[in-house]
This record gives sequence, structure tokens and C-alpha cells, in this order.
Amino acid sequence: MSNRSRRRRLAAFGAIVVAVAVSIPVSVSVPVSVCLADQALSPEELLRRADVGALAPESFRSRMRLTAGDKPPLEVEVWRKGESRTLVRLLGPKESGKYLLRLGSVLWFLAPGAKKPVRLSPSYRLRGSATLDDVLGLQYARDYKVASATDIEDGLVALDLTARGPGAIYPAVRYMVRRSTLRPVRAEYRLPSGKVATIVEFAQWSPGGRPYASRLLVRDALHGGATTAVDVLEVEARPVPEGLFDLEDPAARRRLEESVPAAN
Repeated sequence: MSNRSRRRRLAAFGAIVVAVAVSIPVSVSVPVSVCLADQALSPEELLRRADVGALAPESFRSRMRLTAGDKPPLEVEVWRKGESRTLVRLLGPKESGKYLLRLGSVLWFLAPGAKKPVRLSPSYRLRGSATLDDVLGLQYARDYKVASATDIEDGLVALDLTARGPGAIYPAVRYMVRRSTLRPVRAEYRLPSGKVATIVEFAQWSPGGRPYASRLLVRDALHGGATTAVDVLEVEARPVPEGLFDLEDPAARRRLEESVPAAN
């Protein structure tokens, strides 16, 4: 083989090696590029993408179990339509016909035989330390603005949020998000004094294309740290009858009792 032929073959071989060396990172760098893209997100965009309150379908039915201390677990069925209408049906033989109905920011308790609905505080606790907002999640991107963002350990970002208006149940929230997954890890709800009132940990997530937090741990930071576990047993995106949210007419809720009896 002549020296010229040898040089041509070596040059061709070198070109192949260079091409392979360049192409390999392109094929395996997708997760890296996603991470780099996440790091480039503004704090506001990071909050919008990681907003657990906005992950739920627009209209859905779900079933949850709340467990606190030595009390019997409480199962509830949640019917929600949009952001302003939520019906919580209390399940179990002793809870038959009892509901919590939230219209806008107002929460009502409905019970069979009651002369009229009873208005409750928005901070009413379903079981243990868990309020309805703790269970369903606040609308962070809608109701809060980012005051500051701090990178902390293990790829987490702490977003310090302040309420956009005076109507928010908590004036400030520290919302911790993992950059690599764009999922929240923990939320700390603060009082006007700055003291932490409630801590919510997003302990488990459902699989699938539209994940949701399937297990929450809600801790009362003011009264000894008692923890309530919230397990989301099922979520079903579906149309919800408008009549379920009628404060005066219970007909649709009665039909619900007849068609889907409470578990014993």
C-alpha cells in the first residue's frame, strides 16, 4: 500500500471517529438539555409549571382517604368544576348525606335535616391538620407572586411567594420545587407574622402522562407537629353535573346518594 493510500484511509477513519464522537453526545444529551432548559426558566415560569393546584383536570371526580393519629380514617369523594366550585361528600355510614360545598371563597356545611346550610371558616379542617386547600392545593401561580428564588441543596429551588391580594388564606408561602422534574416537594404556609403554620410534603406521585400528587403529608407546625396523611385513591376527569353545586336545591346530591352509595 502506498503512503498516499495509507494517508487517505487514515483520514477517512479519522473523519468517522470524529463524526461518531460528535454524534454520541447529541443522542444522550436530551435529559441534560432539559435540565439546562429548566435552569434557564424564570422563577415565575418555574412556579407556573410546578403549580400543583393547576395540575388537576378542569372537571373531575376523585376519592381520598385522610388518616390522622388514632382517629378512624375518613374517606371523601370530591367533585370539582372549574376553580370556584367544589363539593366534598363525606363517606361512611355515619356521614351519609353530609357535604362540604365551596362556592368561590365561601365554604358551607350541608347535612340532612338541617334547616339551612352552615357557613364555615375557609380554614375548616377535614381531618387532623388538613384543610380543603391543603388537600386540593392552592392556585399558586394565580394567587401568588414570586418575591425571591433561592437555589438550595439537591437540585431544589425555594420560591418565596407573597399573596397578590388580601383574600388569600395564607399571606406567604415557601414553595420548594425540584428542577429536574418540575414537581413541588414541599410547601410551607406562613402567617402574617412570618411564622410557619402548616407544612405540606408531596410524598408520592402517580405514574402516567398527567401525574398528580397521590400522597400528601400535612403537618401542623403550630400545635406539636401532628401529621395527617392524605392518600388520593383515584382521580377521574369527567363532566360534573351543575346541580351538585346548588346551595338551595339538594335534588342532584340526593340522586348521587342513590346512584353511588357511600362505602360502609
